[in-house]
Amino acid sequence: MASESRLLVGIFALIVALIAVPLFLWRVKEARRPVLEEVRIVTATIQDPVFRSGSRSVAFDGGLEIAAAVRIRQADDSETWMAPVEQLEIDGAPVVHINEAFWPEDDRVLRVFWFTIESSYLGGDVTAETAEKLLGQRSYLAPEMGRGLRAKSIPEQHNDDQINLGDENSDHGGGTIRLYAKVEVAKKADALASEQSAASPGAGEAFDQGFTAIGMAADFPEPISPILGELYRLPGFEPQPNDAGSWEDITIASKGASFSELVERRFVVSSWTFASVALTGGLGLTRDSLEAQGRVSFNGGAPTLAGRAVRWGEEIAAGDLLEDRGQFIVLLSDDGDGVLGPTDQVAHCWRRPAVVTTLGQATLDDAVEAELLRHVR
Repeated sequence: MASESRLLVGIFALIVALIAVPLFLWRVKEARRPVLEEVRIVTATIQDPVFRSGSRSVAFDGGLEIAAAVRIRQADDSETWMAPVEQLEIDGAPVVHINEAFWPEDDRVLRVFWFTIESSYLGGDVTAETAEKLLGQRSYLAPEMGRGLRAKSIPEQHNDDQINLGDENSDHGGGTIRLYAKVEVAKKADALASEQSAASPGAGEAFDQGFTAIGMAADFPEPISPILGELYRLPGFEPQPNDAGSWEDITIASKGASFSELVERRFVVSSWTFASVALTGGLGLTRDSLEAQGRVSFNGGAPTLAGRAVRWGEEIAAGDLLEDRGQFIVLLSDDGDGVLGPTDQVAHCWRRPAVVTTLGQATLDDAVEAELLRHVR
């Protein structure tokens, strides 16, 4: 009996070992897996090929490149950054990193979900009571950017996906972009669940001072500032003051900044601030610096000034403004016939995102007359 008992004990011990040893080895392996700790958005340009975290201003046709850098903690508690880029800076300091796009384990895959962060609303009037809601930010999936750490493309604007903003609008290549990236580590690329995940700051942090904003300039005819391009992709709101305050104050309670400060930080734009950036590159435009040149009539045919056709190079030039009841239209270029007409190119922002379009589209609603204004430099 003793020998049989010893045999049973031995068999039991063997079974326990067959279960416990693989479980122990599995736990050791799992404990030694790299851990995804942090995700940061980094960008580079032709002029500055170092991928850097933080906000960036991009010159027209600057060749913007976007990537996500991930911080990984190893089993020995050492940390390293990984990004598929040659040079990487985080918070202003160069970092040693792994120049790789794949997760460093053969049985795991890395996938990225790219999102834009944009205003929930496109435009209209905004008051102190509605600013919190109308200027709120939310995330939009941007599948065109791909699923890798290196984005395939600059994202499209997505908050206008279900709205027709007009057929006459031109793509000028500018705009301000805010991004959110969620990085997952999964067993398979198409797995429903992930094993690990981390994300860059999202819509809830968009108004934080350190949140990354990428402002892209655009190509406009002189003397219009290329910085005007940064105001595209933003909602166009006309601030409506309360009886006891100015239009500058209506966003202070909800956003902790004046309306102009939010324009400077590229969250919103109005018709006046759009005209100011177009003519000065900033918000320093004053009414005193605009000289009236007469009133242009829209009478169903070609616009006229004092009963005559308005000639490019004589009565008007690029950078002149047409103003009608607070709406400012920036003249860009002639269509080739030498006189102001409905197919001439203009830029404007009026209760909707800024566009480059035709004069006919910009005055489509109910324009009868407009003041012709010239910036006195």
